Amino acid sequence: MEAKGFFNIVMTPLIFKKSGKRGSLLMVSFILCMIISTGVLMMIKTLLDHQKTNQRRRDLNRAYYAAEAGVAQVLHWGNHPEEYDNLDSEGLFYRNPETGEFPNLAEALNDQGEYVISGELLATFASKYNFNVSNINEIVLIPADPDNDPVPCLFKVRSEGGTPSGSTRRILAYIQPNPMEPFEIQLYAGLISLSDAGQQGNGHVHWGESWSKADFSVIGKPHCTELDNTQPPDVYDPFAIYRTESQLLFPSNWKSGVNKDIYQETTRRYPATAPASGKYANAFEQFIPEGVLQWPDLLSGYEDFKNHAKSHGRYYSTDANGNIYRDGVEDEDHLINFNAEFGNSDRENSPYDFVFIDTVDGNPPAEDGSNLAIIQNSGTGLGMKGIFWLGANYDQQGVGNPQSLDAEKPVLNGDGSITFTNETLSKCYLDGVLYAAGTACFHGNPVIYGSLIAQRGYLSGGTPDIYFNHKLKDGLEIPRGSVGSTLHVQLQKNF
Repeated sequence: MEAKGFFNIVMTPLIFKKSGKRGSLLMVSFILCMIISTGVLMMIKTLLDHQKTNQRRRDLNRAYYAAEAGVAQVLHWGNHPEEYDNLDSEGLFYRNPETGEFPNLAEALNDQGEYVISGELLATFASKYNFNVSNINEIVLIPADPDNDPVPCLFKVRSEGGTPSGSTRRILAYIQPNPMEPFEIQLYAGLISLSDAGQQGNGHVHWGESWSKADFSVIGKPHCTELDNTQPPDVYDPFAIYRTESQLLFPSNWKSGVNKDIYQETTRRYPATAPASGKYANAFEQFIPEGVLQWPDLLSGYEDFKNHAKSHGRYYSTDANGNIYRDGVEDEDHLINFNAEFGNSDRENSPYDFVFIDTVDGNPPAEDGSNLAIIQNSGTGLGMKGIFWLGANYDQQGVGNPQSLDAEKPVLNGDGSITFTNETLSKCYLDGVLYAAGTACFHGNPVIYGSLIAQRGYLSGGTPDIYFNHKLKDGLEIPRGSVGSTLHVQLQKNF
């Protein structure tokens, strides 16, 4: 009993001390938990606030980009007025090609003060998961105010972008038209090769000359009756002449010697004149000194042609496989079919098109041709009309069955004057000019009314026929257009 009491007396303070320590630990733990919890809550709140701030910033950026897209849309309509209302000369963004003015736009702004673009034409932008990201809330065209506008302008665009959360941004852009510049191409031969040339099969150039800088392989004599000046006037073509700064290469069926088809053809400048028979006296000229022939220089005009095509929305790029892409955007949506894109079903009434197809890397053609793709085409039932600048090698495999074309045939009169008669060219594939920065190969039976130019050499097979358009001697004008874009932003204010 005494021992038990002793333990009661001795142990009680120890228990009290132990309990006090345990209570202190619980209190400290509680306080620490409160501090950590408060810190976590503060951190969560900070993260939420930061998230909201970032979301707000993203929404404002999206709204701003949507507002910018509204301005870009107006510039696009300036380049492609048919995509706004497809009313041709009656359309809102129609530009008079002679004066450079926008008569319908000026009238609309004068009548209404502010012209509000229909909501049906305002774009909505979605993510790749098809969630609405932003949209153009409004596009308003505002007349210029010369006394108060900070810069000269044709009109102003007020564009507002918004997001589903309600964020909005507004832009005021001062729009000015680019000056219009005429563009003309002048040529003096139906076939021009800045390298060698070879006529195989039954290929012909009618109503005009054929030029080459390097050797020119002439087609066989049985296919050259139009070069024989003893033929009737409806057969003999006095304008069809082979000319080269190098040498004409005749196949074996051209007989050489006195009173033959040609004489000393490896040395004489005019190999078919006397003492040859003289039948082909006017058809051949070789070893022409530099500076005599007026060679076109379409290669150095790379940037000018490129800019002009962009001003018309007719710029295209190529990849290494010879695929062609609209606007230089190389994806599936912009991949085009040559004939479907450039075919013209109404060549009689439509103006000359202008098309620029760029090199593989978007740089001027390399001297060794390493950035030139091979464009292969077989044609369809549609023909083409225009000037085609191809930064590529071109291989025409056939033309299908294009419609006929009325052409002007030159007639050489007895007094040396030239008059013209109408002649229908059956299945004419191209009315215009085709320039290849690489080689040009024509097979099958394509018919061209105009001229063909090959920078790195020409080869024909089958029965290609080129009929020279004599208007090219005076210059064939490409429809006028502004350089870069029809309209540009002179000044932009962001709100």
